Amino acid sequence: MKIKKIITFASCALLAFNMLYAQAQTESLEENNIEENTELESNEEGSEENFVTKTEEASENKSFFDSLKYAISADFAFYPKSDYVAGGTHFAPLTGIYSGLEGRVTGSATYVIPTPLGENWLLKDANVALKASLELTPVSIKPGFSATFTPLPFLVFAAGGEAGTGWNLLGLQGMASYDGTSSYTDITPFTSWFLKAWAQGTVQFDTGALIPGDWSHVVMLFTYQVYYQNLTGVSSGEIWEWQCSKNKADGFNQYMCGVLAYQMPLVLKRVGVMFEMEGHFADSDYNTSKYADYNGNFQSISISPLAQFEFDKHNSLSVLIGFSSRRSYEESHTDDAVEPNLTYAGREWYFNRVAVSYTYSF
Repeated sequence: MKIKKIITFASCALLAFNMLYAQAQTESLEENNIEENTELESNEEGSEENFVTKTEEASENKSFFDSLKYAISADFAFYPKSDYVAGGTHFAPLTGIYSGLEGRVTGSATYVIPTPLGENWLLKDANVALKASLELTPVSIKPGFSATFTPLPFLVFAAGGEAGTGWNLLGLQGMASYDGTSSYTDITPFTSWFLKAWAQGTVQFDTGALIPGDWSHVVMLFTYQVYYQNLTGVSSGEIWEWQCSKNKADGFNQYMCGVLAYQMPLVLKRVGVMFEMEGHFADSDYNTSKYADYNGNFQSISISPLAQFEFDKHNSLSVLIGFSSRRSYEESHTDDAVEPNLTYAGREWYFNRVAVSYTYSF
């Protein structure tokens, strides 16, 4: 039984899950603040001076580490088997129950700096969030850092970087270079590094901001990201493997993600659908003298129904069912390692996976 993949999880799925969950956490914190303020006002019989003094003292006594927001997430995905079919654009049916697994654990710490841009309700909650993370999989380790600026409730800008290294575990290749034909050679861990730098903008909107009520929330989110990826020690234009995902190359990529979801005052918090598109900007990122027919700037597309459960303010579980597309070729094949030497013919749609993401916020 071959494990084809073991780790990578859709970045937009996590982005959407995390942003929706953060929104719920913010709403919960605001409700708690209102309750606390009401209680303080009652206990102090409207003594505003005492309230301000106590707030200032509490703020002064609060350490940097007390202000950090910690979270840990575990991601898992199951892949059924769908054999490659030669020819132009088409749908590839399921041909087996099992093709591969993915899994990873990520820990993070976030520090939020209030940066109010005015007293208007649109500007008073502006903030900057600094986040450090550490991702661990069976075949890699990857720390990361990001900064997020939210000037308006519906507008978010973010940028960050990641650096990781991988190893071979029981035949699973975390980091490897392509031999130009049909196989990958392991790279010694900590001698080469996977590097990624990214910047993105997000527009998000909740109809509940305009229509009062628990059942009036339709959440819309769109993110556009540009990122540069590189594996050190591999020549530009050559192909490499990272976290068991083959046929990668250095270069600039674009990534788009859209989410449309309905939010409810239930444990099943949100249901919706997610759209993703991703790929290289330039075909020349792949050595065109070797891989001229590969179509290096092919844009993969995924459409995924999703659901999110919120059991309490700490625990969130998200489920995604993914339908995706990949390159189709004129030649028949069974191993994706030979694809750079095949002739691109169109787009192949297939049922990709069932993914689960669990998050615990401290």
